[in-house]
Amino acid sequence: MIENFVLIGQAATGAGAPSAGGGSMFGILGPVAIFAVMIFFLFRAQKKEAKKRKTMLEAIKAGDKVITGGGIYATIISVKDKSFIVKIAENVKIEINKAGVSSIIGPVETEADKDKSKK
Repeated sequence: MIENFVLIGQAATGAGAPSAGGGSMFGILGPVAIFAVMIFFLFRAQKKEAKKRKTMLEAIKAGDKVITGGGIYATIISVKDKSFIVKIAENVKIEINKAGVSSIIGPVETEADKDKSKK
């Protein structure tokens, strides 16, 4: 009931009349700008992570210890164009795709390296 009086009062004075669309442009521009900034940062982070992973895979060399995507600890025996030959146990060597490596643990410690670190 009170709403009817408010509407009648606005109509009589001309107050509260809808604008010619100027306000709606700014009302939608804010959320669109925020969405665009979020998308920019999302793609930037993904690109940065992909570059970091590519650098990691290119740096792998024979003798490095790695963890495969399946969780297997392995030692790199040789590097090919698109794959690695890895040793996962005594006398067990397999070939895995480069994308199958999830992380590098570090170079293998030999007995000579262990002797040097004790001194």
